[in-house]
Amino acid sequence: MGSNPREDTDSPAQHKSQDGDLAATKQLMLRDTYRNIDVCETCLPEVETFLKAVEQKVKSPRVTGLPAFIRKLRKEHDLLKLVEYELVDAEQDEDALNLLNRKLVASATIVQHAAVHWDILKRCRSFLGIDQAFQGSAKEDRKKQVSQIAGDGREKQRVNRTLKEQAKVEVDVVQGGTEWLDIRWLQADRLARQMTDCGWAWGDYSLGDVVDPEEWEDTPLAKQVKRLVAAAKMNRHEYRIPRLRIVFPNLSRGENEDVDIFLDQICRIDPLVEIIVEDGSSDFMKTPPPPLQDAIQNLIGDELDGLTDTLNMDHTILVDLISDITHLQLEPQPWQAQTTRLQIEEERQHGGVMVRALYPILQGRNLVCTQEAAEHFHQVLSTVGTATERERGRLLVPFGDVDTRDMSAEEIRKRFAQLSVHELPEGLQIPIKILKETWTMATVDRAVADGRLPQVALDVAKCGAFKSSKLSIYMYGWATGNITVTSNKEVRGQIRTWVESNRRHDQERGPAIWRIDVTRNLLAKSATPPSTLKSEDSLNGSTTMRQR
Repeated sequence: MGSNPREDTDSPAQHKSQDGDLAATKQLMLRDTYRNIDVCETCLPEVETFLKAVEQKVKSPRVTGLPAFIRKLRKEHDLLKLVEYELVDAEQDEDALNLLNRKLVASATIVQHAAVHWDILKRCRSFLGIDQAFQGSAKEDRKKQVSQIAGDGREKQRVNRTLKEQAKVEVDVVQGGTEWLDIRWLQADRLARQMTDCGWAWGDYSLGDVVDPEEWEDTPLAKQVKRLVAAAKMNRHEYRIPRLRIVFPNLSRGENEDVDIFLDQICRIDPLVEIIVEDGSSDFMKTPPPPLQDAIQNLIGDELDGLTDTLNMDHTILVDLISDITHLQLEPQPWQAQTTRLQIEEERQHGGVMVRALYPILQGRNLVCTQEAAEHFHQVLSTVGTATERERGRLLVPFGDVDTRDMSAEEIRKRFAQLSVHELPEGLQIPIKILKETWTMATVDRAVADGRLPQVALDVAKCGAFKSSKLSIYMYGWATGNITVTSNKEVRGQIRTWVESNRRHDQERGPAIWRIDVTRNLLAKSATPPSTLKSEDSLNGSTTMRQR
Protein backbone atom coordinates (compact mmCIF):
# COMPACT_ATOMS: atom_id res chain seq x y z
CA MET A 1 0.00 0.00 0.00
CA GLY A 2 1.56 3.30 -1.06
CA SER A 3 2.11 6.20 1.30
CA ASN A 4 -0.05 9.30 1.18
CA PRO A 5 1.95 12.28 -0.05
CA ARG A 6 0.04 14.59 2.32
CA GLU A 7 1.34 12.59 5.30
CA ASP A 8 4.98 13.49 4.41
CA THR A 9 4.52 17.27 3.98
CA ASP A 10 3.36 20.16 6.16
CA SER A 11 -0.12 21.46 5.58
CA PRO A 12 -0.63 25.06 4.36
CA ALA A 13 -1.85 25.91 7.85
CA GLN A 14 1.40 24.54 9.35
CA HIS A 15 3.47 26.59 6.87
CA LYS A 16 1.53 29.69 7.84
CA SER A 17 2.09 28.97 11.51
CA GLN A 18 5.82 28.48 10.98
CA ASP A 19 6.05 31.65 8.90
CA GLY A 20 4.28 33.52 11.69
CA ASP A 21 6.68 32.18 14.29
CA LEU A 22 9.66 33.19 12.15
CA ALA A 23 8.25 36.67 11.67
CA ALA A 24 7.67 37.06 15.40
CA THR A 25 11.18 35.84 16.11
CA LYS A 26 12.61 38.32 13.61
CA GLN A 27 10.70 41.16 15.27
CA LEU A 28 12.04 40.23 18.70
CA MET A 29 15.56 39.99 17.33
CA LEU A 30 15.21 43.35 15.59
CA ARG A 31 14.02 44.93 18.83
CA ASP A 32 17.07 43.56 20.69
CA THR A 33 19.36 44.63 17.85
CA TYR A 34 18.04 48.22 17.88
CA ARG A 35 18.31 48.38 21.66
CA ASN A 36 21.95 47.27 21.64
CA ILE A 37 22.83 49.58 18.75
CA ASP A 38 21.40 52.43 20.86
CA VAL A 39 23.56 51.31 23.80
CA CYS A 40 26.64 51.42 21.56
CA GLU A 41 25.76 54.80 20.12
CA THR A 42 25.26 56.21 23.62
CA CYS A 43 28.39 54.70 25.15
CA LEU A 44 30.87 55.16 22.30
CA PRO A 45 30.75 58.99 22.08
CA GLU A 46 31.20 59.24 25.86
CA VAL A 47 34.29 57.02 25.93
CA GLU A 48 35.69 58.81 22.87
CA THR A 49 35.21 62.16 24.62
CA PHE A 50 37.07 60.77 27.61
CA LEU A 51 39.89 59.51 25.36
CA LYS A 52 40.31 63.01 23.89
CA ALA A 53 40.74 64.37 27.40
CA VAL A 54 43.25 61.63 28.22
CA GLU A 55 45.23 62.37 25.03
CA GLN A 56 45.94 65.89 26.33
CA LYS A 57 47.45 64.46 29.51
CA VAL A 58 49.14 61.18 28.55
CA LYS A 59 52.05 60.81 26.13
CA SER A 60 50.90 57.40 24.88
CA PRO A 61 47.10 57.00 25.23
CA ARG A 62 47.36 53.46 23.84
CA VAL A 63 48.83 52.20 27.12
CA THR A 64 45.68 53.25 28.98
CA GLY A 65 43.69 50.56 27.13
CA LEU A 66 41.01 53.05 26.05
CA PRO A 67 41.67 52.78 22.28
CA ALA A 68 41.35 48.97 22.49
CA PHE A 69 38.13 49.28 24.52
CA ILE A 70 36.69 51.64 21.89
CA ARG A 71 37.74 49.35 19.02
CA LYS A 72 36.02 46.39 20.68
CA LEU A 73 32.80 48.34 21.18
CA ARG A 74 32.91 49.74 17.63
CA LYS A 75 33.40 46.23 16.23
CA GLU A 76 30.25 45.05 18.02
CA HIS A 77 28.36 48.11 16.77
CA ASP A 78 29.30 47.26 13.19
CA LEU A 79 28.31 43.63 13.73
CA LEU A 80 24.91 44.68 15.11
CA LYS A 81 24.34 46.95 12.12
CA LEU A 82 25.06 43.98 9.86
CA VAL A 83 22.58 41.82 11.81
CA GLU A 84 20.02 44.62 11.44
CA TYR A 85 20.58 44.73 7.68
CA GLU A 86 20.19 40.97 7.29
CA LEU A 87 17.02 40.90 9.40
CA VAL A 88 15.40 43.76 7.51
CA ASP A 89 16.55 43.21 3.93
CA ALA A 90 16.84 39.45 3.57
CA GLU A 91 14.60 36.43 3.98
CA GLN A 92 15.84 33.85 6.48
CA ASP A 93 14.79 30.31 7.16
CA GLU A 94 14.87 28.92 10.69
CA ASP A 95 18.53 27.86 10.50
CA ALA A 96 19.64 31.26 9.24
CA LEU A 97 17.70 32.98 12.02
CA ASN A 98 19.26 30.73 14.64
CA LEU A 99 22.72 31.60 13.33
CA LEU A 100 21.93 35.32 13.40
CA ASN A 101 20.49 34.96 16.90
CA ARG A 102 23.69 33.38 18.19
CA LYS A 103 25.66 36.34 16.77
CA LEU A 104 23.18 38.76 18.34
CA VAL A 105 23.32 37.15 21.78
CA ALA A 106 27.13 37.08 21.82
CA SER A 107 27.39 40.67 20.63
CA ALA A 108 24.68 41.90 23.00
CA THR A 109 26.53 40.39 25.97
CA ILE A 110 29.74 42.19 25.03
CA VAL A 111 27.89 45.49 24.47
CA GLN A 112 25.91 45.31 27.71
CA HIS A 113 29.02 44.44 29.72
CA ALA A 114 30.98 47.28 28.11
CA ALA A 115 28.21 49.79 28.88
CA VAL A 116 27.98 48.71 32.53
CA HIS A 117 31.79 48.69 32.72
CA TRP A 118 31.91 52.31 31.53
CA ASP A 119 29.04 53.23 33.86
CA ILE A 120 31.01 51.82 36.82
CA LEU A 121 34.23 53.48 35.72
CA LYS A 122 32.48 56.88 35.66
CA ARG A 123 32.07 56.54 39.44
CA CYS A 124 35.86 56.40 39.92
CA ARG A 125 38.64 58.97 40.11
CA SER A 126 42.20 59.43 38.83
CA PHE A 127 42.08 56.85 36.02
CA LEU A 128 45.30 55.22 34.81
CA GLY A 129 44.14 52.27 32.70
CA ILE A 130 41.31 49.97 31.66
CA ASP A 131 41.73 46.20 31.20
CA GLN A 132 45.36 46.36 32.34
CA ALA A 133 47.15 42.98 32.58
CA PHE A 134 49.23 42.09 35.64
CA GLN A 135 51.16 38.94 36.41
CA GLY A 136 50.30 37.09 39.61
CA SER A 137 53.01 34.43 39.67
CA ALA A 138 56.71 34.88 40.27
CA LYS A 139 59.16 33.47 37.74
CA GLU A 140 60.97 31.49 40.40
CA ASP A 141 57.73 29.91 41.65
CA ARG A 142 56.81 28.84 38.12
CA LYS A 143 60.27 27.41 37.59
CA LYS A 144 59.91 25.35 40.76
CA GLN A 145 56.54 23.98 39.63
CA VAL A 146 57.82 23.18 36.13
CA SER A 147 60.84 21.34 37.55
CA GLN A 148 58.45 18.81 39.09
CA ILE A 149 56.89 18.03 35.70
CA ALA A 150 58.09 14.98 33.80
CA GLY A 151 58.75 15.61 30.13
CA ASP A 152 61.11 17.24 27.66
CA GLY A 153 62.01 20.91 27.37
CA ARG A 154 59.16 21.66 25.00
CA GLU A 155 56.59 20.22 27.42
CA LYS A 156 58.05 22.22 30.30
CA GLN A 157 57.87 25.42 28.23
CA ARG A 158 54.22 24.69 27.50
CA VAL A 159 53.49 24.15 31.20
CA ASN A 160 55.32 27.39 32.09
CA ARG A 161 53.27 29.34 29.54
CA THR A 162 50.07 27.82 30.91
CA LEU A 163 50.97 28.68 34.51
CA LYS A 164 51.88 32.22 33.49
CA GLU A 165 48.62 32.70 31.58
CA GLN A 166 46.54 31.24 34.43
CA ALA A 167 48.11 33.69 36.90
CA LYS A 168 47.43 36.77 34.74
CA VAL A 169 44.67 39.16 35.78
CA GLU A 170 43.07 42.13 34.03
CA VAL A 171 41.80 45.09 36.04
CA ASP A 172 41.12 48.81 35.76
CA VAL A 173 43.66 50.98 37.58
CA VAL A 174 42.13 54.00 39.31
CA GLN A 175 42.75 56.32 42.26
CA GLY A 176 46.13 57.19 40.80
CA GLY A 177 47.27 53.56 41.03
CA THR A 178 46.24 52.86 44.61
CA GLU A 179 43.12 50.89 43.62
CA TRP A 180 42.32 48.08 41.19
CA LEU A 181 38.77 47.74 39.91
CA ASP A 182 37.62 44.24 38.97
CA ILE A 183 34.12 43.57 37.56
CA ARG A 184 32.64 40.07 37.88
CA TRP A 185 29.48 39.11 36.00
CA LEU A 186 28.63 36.15 38.22
CA GLN A 187 24.92 35.38 38.77
CA ALA A 188 23.59 34.41 42.21
CA ASP A 189 22.44 30.91 41.14
CA ARG A 190 25.83 30.12 39.62
CA LEU A 191 27.65 31.28 42.75
CA ALA A 192 25.31 29.11 44.83
CA ARG A 193 26.22 26.08 42.69
CA GLN A 194 29.92 26.82 43.18
CA MET A 195 29.40 26.94 46.95
CA THR A 196 27.42 23.70 46.99
CA ASP A 197 29.99 21.89 44.82
CA CYS A 198 32.70 22.98 47.24
CA GLY A 199 30.87 21.59 50.29
CA TRP A 200 29.35 24.73 51.78
CA ALA A 201 27.19 23.91 54.82
CA TRP A 202 24.07 25.91 54.01
CA GLY A 203 22.34 27.49 57.02
CA ASP A 204 25.12 26.73 59.51
CA TYR A 205 26.65 30.22 59.72
CA SER A 206 25.80 33.80 60.58
CA LEU A 207 27.18 36.97 59.10
CA GLY A 208 30.49 37.78 60.80
CA ASP A 209 31.48 34.12 61.30
CA VAL A 210 34.89 32.96 60.10
CA VAL A 211 34.13 29.91 57.94
CA ASP A 212 36.68 27.13 57.51
CA PRO A 213 38.42 27.88 54.19
CA GLU A 214 38.07 24.23 53.18
CA GLU A 215 34.38 24.93 52.63
CA TRP A 216 34.87 27.74 50.12
CA GLU A 217 38.47 28.35 49.01
CA ASP A 218 38.24 25.96 46.06
CA THR A 219 35.28 27.73 44.44
CA PRO A 220 36.17 29.30 41.08
CA LEU A 221 35.36 32.75 42.48
CA ALA A 222 37.69 32.32 45.47
CA LYS A 223 40.46 31.14 43.15
CA GLN A 224 39.96 34.18 40.93
CA VAL A 225 40.16 36.52 43.91
CA LYS A 226 43.31 34.75 45.14
CA ARG A 227 44.91 35.42 41.74
CA LEU A 228 43.96 39.09 42.09
CA VAL A 229 45.49 39.19 45.57
CA ALA A 230 48.71 37.53 44.37
CA ALA A 231 49.02 39.96 41.47
CA ALA A 232 48.35 42.98 43.70
CA LYS A 233 51.07 41.88 46.12
CA MET A 234 53.52 41.47 43.24
CA ASN A 235 52.69 44.83 41.62
CA ARG A 236 52.84 47.45 44.34
CA HIS A 237 52.17 51.11 43.69
CA GLU A 238 54.60 53.41 45.50
CA TYR A 239 55.53 50.52 47.84
CA ARG A 240 51.87 49.86 48.72
CA ILE A 241 49.69 46.92 47.72
CA PRO A 242 46.76 48.28 45.64
CA ARG A 243 43.33 48.07 47.21
CA LEU A 244 40.97 45.68 45.37
CA ARG A 245 37.43 46.82 44.61
CA ILE A 246 35.52 43.83 43.21
CA VAL A 247 32.14 44.72 41.71
CA PHE A 248 29.32 42.19 41.21
CA PRO A 249 26.59 43.99 39.22
CA ASN A 250 24.41 40.84 39.13
CA LEU A 251 24.50 40.08 42.87
CA SER A 252 22.54 41.79 45.64
CA ARG A 253 23.25 41.39 49.32
CA GLY A 254 20.31 40.68 51.56
CA GLU A 255 18.67 38.13 49.26
CA ASN A 256 20.58 35.10 50.53
CA GLU A 257 22.39 35.16 53.88
CA ASP A 258 24.79 32.35 52.95
CA VAL A 259 25.90 34.21 49.81
CA ASP A 260 26.44 37.31 51.96
CA ILE A 261 28.54 35.26 54.39
CA PHE A 262 30.58 33.84 51.52
CA LEU A 263 31.27 37.32 50.11
CA ASP A 264 32.38 38.35 53.61
CA GLN A 265 34.94 35.51 53.58
CA ILE A 266 36.23 36.76 50.22
CA CYS A 267 37.02 40.13 51.81
CA ARG A 268 39.27 38.37 54.36
CA ILE A 269 41.34 36.25 52.00
CA ASP A 270 44.59 38.05 52.85
CA PRO A 271 45.14 40.38 55.83
CA LEU A 272 47.70 42.39 53.83
CA VAL A 273 45.29 43.23 51.01
CA GLU A 274 42.25 45.45 51.44
CA ILE A 275 39.33 43.96 49.48
CA ILE A 276 36.07 45.83 49.01
CA VAL A 277 33.17 43.84 47.56
CA GLU A 278 30.48 45.90 45.82
CA ASP A 279 27.18 44.30 44.81
CA GLY A 280 24.22 45.69 42.90
CA SER A 281 22.63 47.00 46.11
CA SER A 282 25.74 48.69 47.53
CA ASP A 283 25.92 52.48 47.84
CA PHE A 284 28.68 52.48 45.21
CA MET A 285 26.35 50.92 42.64
CA LYS A 286 23.09 52.58 43.73
CA THR A 287 24.60 56.06 43.52
CA PRO A 288 24.33 57.14 39.86
CA PRO A 289 27.53 58.32 38.17
CA PRO A 290 27.95 62.10 37.86
CA PRO A 291 27.23 63.95 34.60
CA LEU A 292 29.71 63.10 31.84
CA GLN A 293 31.90 66.20 32.09
CA ASP A 294 32.14 65.88 35.88
CA ALA A 295 32.91 62.17 35.55
CA ILE A 296 35.66 62.88 33.01
CA GLN A 297 37.12 65.58 35.25
CA ASN A 298 37.16 63.13 38.16
CA LEU A 299 38.77 60.44 36.02
CA ILE A 300 41.43 62.79 34.70
CA GLY A 301 42.13 63.80 38.28
CA ASP A 302 44.45 66.48 39.58
CA GLU A 303 48.10 65.69 38.92
CA LEU A 304 48.98 67.47 42.17
CA ASP A 305 46.83 65.14 44.29
CA GLY A 306 48.96 63.49 46.94
CA LEU A 307 51.54 66.27 47.29
CA THR A 308 52.37 66.96 50.93
CA ASP A 309 52.05 70.45 52.40
CA THR A 310 55.82 70.49 52.96
CA LEU A 311 58.07 69.63 50.01
CA ASN A 312 61.67 68.52 50.44
CA MET A 313 63.83 70.01 47.68
CA ASP A 314 66.49 67.89 46.01
CA HIS A 315 69.52 69.90 44.85
CA THR A 316 68.59 69.13 41.22
CA ILE A 317 65.40 71.16 41.71
CA LEU A 318 67.40 73.96 43.31
CA VAL A 319 69.52 74.07 40.16
CA ASP A 320 66.41 74.04 37.96
CA LEU A 321 65.11 77.03 39.92
CA ILE A 322 68.17 79.23 39.36
CA SER A 323 69.52 78.15 35.94
CA ASP A 324 69.95 80.92 33.37
CA ILE A 325 68.28 78.61 30.85
CA THR A 326 65.14 78.68 33.02
CA HIS A 327 65.03 82.44 33.53
CA LEU A 328 66.57 84.15 30.48
CA GLN A 329 65.87 84.27 26.76
CA LEU A 330 69.04 82.76 25.33
CA GLU A 331 70.38 81.77 21.92
CA PRO A 332 72.02 78.33 21.61
CA GLN A 333 75.72 78.56 20.80
CA PRO A 334 77.72 76.05 18.70
CA TRP A 335 80.31 75.47 21.44
CA GLN A 336 77.68 74.51 24.03
CA ALA A 337 76.96 70.92 24.97
CA GLN A 338 74.11 69.35 22.98
CA THR A 339 71.89 68.94 26.05
CA THR A 340 72.23 72.64 26.81
CA ARG A 341 71.44 73.68 23.24
CA LEU A 342 68.36 71.46 23.26
CA GLN A 343 67.17 72.94 26.56
CA ILE A 344 67.68 76.51 25.33
CA GLU A 345 65.82 75.71 22.12
CA GLU A 346 62.96 74.14 24.09
CA GLU A 347 62.61 77.31 26.15
CA ARG A 348 62.78 79.48 22.98
CA GLN A 349 60.10 77.50 21.17
CA HIS A 350 57.69 76.96 24.05
CA GLY A 351 58.57 79.78 26.45
CA GLY A 352 58.79 79.05 30.16
CA VAL A 353 58.70 75.24 29.98
CA MET A 354 60.62 74.81 33.23
CA VAL A 355 58.63 77.28 35.31
CA ARG A 356 55.33 75.98 33.90
CA ALA A 357 56.31 72.48 35.03
CA LEU A 358 57.73 73.47 38.39
CA TYR A 359 55.92 76.52 39.77
CA PRO A 360 52.42 74.92 40.03
CA ILE A 361 53.88 72.06 42.07
CA LEU A 362 55.74 74.33 44.48
CA GLN A 363 53.16 77.10 44.76
CA GLY A 364 51.33 77.36 48.07
CA ARG A 365 53.56 74.84 49.86
CA ASN A 366 56.22 74.97 52.53
CA LEU A 367 59.58 74.45 50.77
CA VAL A 368 62.53 73.08 52.73
CA CYS A 369 65.96 71.63 52.06
CA THR A 370 68.57 69.98 54.26
CA GLN A 371 71.76 71.72 55.33
CA GLU A 372 73.78 69.19 53.35
CA ALA A 373 71.74 69.83 50.19
CA ALA A 374 72.19 73.61 50.60
CA GLU A 375 75.94 73.25 51.07
CA HIS A 376 76.33 70.99 48.02
CA PHE A 377 74.18 73.34 45.95
CA HIS A 378 76.44 76.31 46.67
CA GLN A 379 79.57 74.24 46.07
CA VAL A 380 78.28 73.37 42.59
CA LEU A 381 77.40 77.00 41.89
CA SER A 382 80.85 78.22 42.94
CA THR A 383 82.37 75.80 40.43
CA VAL A 384 80.07 75.92 37.40
CA GLY A 385 77.59 78.75 37.98
CA THR A 386 77.38 82.03 36.10
CA ALA A 387 77.16 85.31 38.03
CA THR A 388 73.37 85.48 37.65
CA GLU A 389 72.97 81.82 38.60
CA ARG A 390 75.02 82.39 41.74
CA GLU A 391 73.01 85.43 42.69
CA ARG A 392 69.74 83.56 42.24
CA GLY A 393 71.25 80.74 44.28
CA ARG A 394 72.08 83.07 47.16
CA LEU A 395 68.56 84.48 47.03
CA LEU A 396 66.89 81.07 46.83
CA VAL A 397 68.99 79.34 49.50
CA PRO A 398 70.65 81.87 51.87
CA PHE A 399 73.36 79.68 53.37
CA GLY A 400 76.61 80.28 55.22
CA ASP A 401 78.10 83.75 54.83
CA VAL A 402 76.23 84.75 51.67
CA ASP A 403 75.22 88.40 51.58
CA THR A 404 71.50 87.73 51.21
CA ARG A 405 71.06 86.36 54.73
CA ASP A 406 70.28 89.84 56.06
CA MET A 407 67.73 90.68 53.34
CA SER A 408 64.02 90.47 54.11
CA ALA A 409 61.91 87.86 52.34
CA GLU A 410 60.19 90.67 50.41
CA GLU A 411 63.53 92.07 49.23
CA ILE A 412 64.71 88.60 48.22
CA ARG A 413 61.57 87.94 46.20
CA LYS A 414 61.76 91.33 44.50
CA ARG A 415 65.38 90.81 43.45
CA PHE A 416 64.73 87.22 42.32
CA ALA A 417 61.87 88.46 40.13
CA GLN A 418 64.17 91.05 38.57
CA LEU A 419 66.54 88.24 37.50
CA SER A 420 63.87 86.40 35.49
CA VAL A 421 61.81 87.03 32.38
CA HIS A 422 59.01 85.02 34.02
CA GLU A 423 56.59 86.29 36.63
CA LEU A 424 57.12 84.92 40.14
CA PRO A 425 53.80 83.58 41.52
CA GLU A 426 52.54 85.13 44.75
CA GLY A 427 52.25 81.84 46.61
CA LEU A 428 55.69 80.53 45.71
CA GLN A 429 57.93 80.51 48.77
CA ILE A 430 61.30 82.18 48.23
CA PRO A 431 63.68 81.84 49.99
CA ILE A 432 63.63 78.13 50.76
CA LYS A 433 63.89 77.20 54.43
CA ILE A 434 67.05 75.34 55.44
CA LEU A 435 66.51 72.69 58.11
CA LYS A 436 68.34 73.04 61.40
CA GLU A 437 68.77 69.29 61.89
CA THR A 438 71.73 67.67 60.14
CA TRP A 439 71.22 64.30 58.45
CA THR A 440 74.28 62.08 58.61
CA MET A 441 74.62 58.30 58.76
CA ALA A 442 74.49 58.57 62.54
CA THR A 443 71.16 60.40 62.21
CA VAL A 444 69.87 57.61 60.00
CA ASP A 445 70.92 54.97 62.55
CA ARG A 446 69.08 56.84 65.31
CA ALA A 447 65.99 57.27 63.11
CA VAL A 448 65.90 53.52 62.44
CA ALA A 449 66.35 52.77 66.16
CA ASP A 450 63.54 55.25 67.01
CA GLY A 451 61.22 53.75 64.39
CA ARG A 452 61.13 56.92 62.27
CA LEU A 453 62.80 54.98 59.45
CA PRO A 454 62.29 51.30 58.56
CA GLN A 455 65.21 48.89 58.82
CA VAL A 456 65.43 48.72 55.02
CA ALA A 457 66.61 52.36 55.00
CA LEU A 458 70.04 51.13 56.12
CA ASP A 459 70.17 48.77 53.13
CA VAL A 460 69.20 51.59 50.78
CA ALA A 461 71.93 53.84 52.18
CA LYS A 462 74.44 51.03 51.73
CA CYS A 463 73.31 50.11 48.20
CA GLY A 464 73.29 53.73 47.07
CA ALA A 465 76.61 54.62 48.69
CA PHE A 466 75.03 58.06 49.06
CA LYS A 467 77.21 61.07 49.64
CA SER A 468 76.18 63.41 52.45
CA SER A 469 73.80 65.59 50.40
CA LYS A 470 71.89 62.72 48.79
CA LEU A 471 71.79 60.79 52.05
CA SER A 472 70.32 63.76 53.89
CA ILE A 473 67.79 64.61 51.18
CA TYR A 474 66.17 61.20 50.82
CA MET A 475 66.46 60.04 54.42
CA TYR A 476 64.90 63.26 55.75
CA GLY A 477 62.00 63.00 53.30
CA TRP A 478 61.58 59.31 54.11
CA ALA A 479 61.57 59.83 57.89
CA THR A 480 59.11 62.73 57.84
CA GLY A 481 56.79 61.45 55.12
CA ASN A 482 57.29 64.66 53.16
CA ILE A 483 57.54 64.27 49.40
CA THR A 484 60.99 64.84 47.94
CA VAL A 485 60.90 66.72 44.62
CA THR A 486 63.65 65.89 42.12
CA SER A 487 64.45 66.06 38.43
CA ASN A 488 66.89 63.15 38.69
CA LYS A 489 65.59 60.53 36.25
CA GLU A 490 67.13 57.49 37.90
CA VAL A 491 67.00 57.89 41.67
CA ARG A 492 63.32 57.06 42.26
CA GLY A 493 63.56 53.76 40.37
CA GLN A 494 66.88 52.90 42.02
CA ILE A 495 65.56 53.43 45.54
CA ARG A 496 62.40 51.45 44.76
CA THR A 497 64.52 48.53 43.52
CA TRP A 498 66.69 48.60 46.64
CA VAL A 499 63.66 48.72 48.95
CA GLU A 500 61.86 45.86 47.20
CA SER A 501 65.04 43.74 47.13
CA ASN A 502 65.82 44.22 50.82
CA ARG A 503 62.48 44.68 52.57
CA ARG A 504 62.17 42.56 55.70
CA HIS A 505 58.36 42.59 55.88
CA ASP A 506 55.44 43.65 53.73
CA GLN A 507 54.71 46.82 55.69
CA GLU A 508 58.08 48.46 54.92
CA ARG A 509 57.75 51.35 52.51
CA GLY A 510 60.25 53.59 50.77
CA PRO A 511 60.36 57.39 50.49
CA ALA A 512 57.78 59.35 48.52
CA ILE A 513 59.55 60.94 45.54
CA TRP A 514 57.97 63.27 42.96
CA ARG A 515 59.96 63.51 39.75
CA ILE A 516 59.75 66.48 37.40
CA ASP A 517 60.16 65.44 33.77
CA VAL A 518 61.83 68.71 32.75
CA THR A 519 65.38 69.56 33.84
CA ARG A 520 67.86 72.38 33.23
CA ASN A 521 71.65 72.58 33.18
CA LEU A 522 73.75 75.34 34.66
CA LEU A 523 75.01 77.53 31.85
CA ALA A 524 78.71 78.01 32.56
CA LYS A 525 81.31 75.34 31.89
CA SER A 526 83.86 76.83 34.29
CA ALA A 527 83.44 79.86 36.46
CA THR A 528 85.93 81.80 38.48
CA PRO A 529 85.03 82.62 42.11
CA PRO A 530 82.25 85.21 42.43
CA SER A 531 84.62 87.93 43.64
CA THR A 532 86.55 87.94 40.35
CA LEU A 533 83.82 87.12 37.79
CA LYS A 534 82.55 90.06 35.75
CA SER A 535 78.82 90.23 35.20
CA GLU A 536 79.16 90.84 31.45
CA ASP A 537 80.84 87.43 31.15
CA SER A 538 78.03 85.61 32.92
CA LEU A 539 76.13 84.37 29.85
CA ASN A 540 79.12 83.11 27.89
CA GLY A 541 80.73 79.70 27.90
CA SER A 542 79.50 76.19 27.41
CA THR A 543 77.86 73.78 29.80
CA THR A 544 78.86 70.75 31.77
CA MET A 545 76.43 68.06 32.81
CA ARG A 546 74.80 68.94 36.09
CA GLN A 547 76.17 67.30 39.17
CA ARG A 548 73.71 64.95 40.80
